Amino acid sequence: MIPFICKYCGKDTSEVDYDYLHGHDHLSCALEAENKSNEFDHCVLCGVETAYKRNTHVDMRIGYVEGAGQLCPKCYHFDTISVTKDENPIPLDSHRQLFTVSEYMVLSTSNDQELGSKVRKLYWENKK
Repeated sequence: MIPFICKYCGKDTSEVDYDYLHGHDHLSCALEAENKSNEFDHCVLCGVETAYKRNTHVDMRIGYVEGAGQLCPKCYHFDTISVTKDENPIPLDSHRQLFTVSEYMVLSTSNDQELGSKVRKLYWENKK
């Protein structure tokens, strides 16, 4: 008999009753995956739930950063930064540029100061 494998859990479904299958997948696995796709995305910076479902295409979202993920409106429109103890914010450019740092760079650099230097160098290389 040809083995049928559920693409969600990786288990054999050849012995499962037809009523409990969705194609070659377990019905429960398919329903669970569908429910997860209907869940709302969370902000990658602060973790708050956003207004967008996970299955919403990125072209239809505001605040999605390619390579990073979805941002909430507060984090996406963050245009001030507080650098003093009295919390007086200093306005920044509202059209900030984002860039990504490879995981390899972070994990292969044991010294935080050296990593900061590499990130700053990468920033200026991307700025050109």
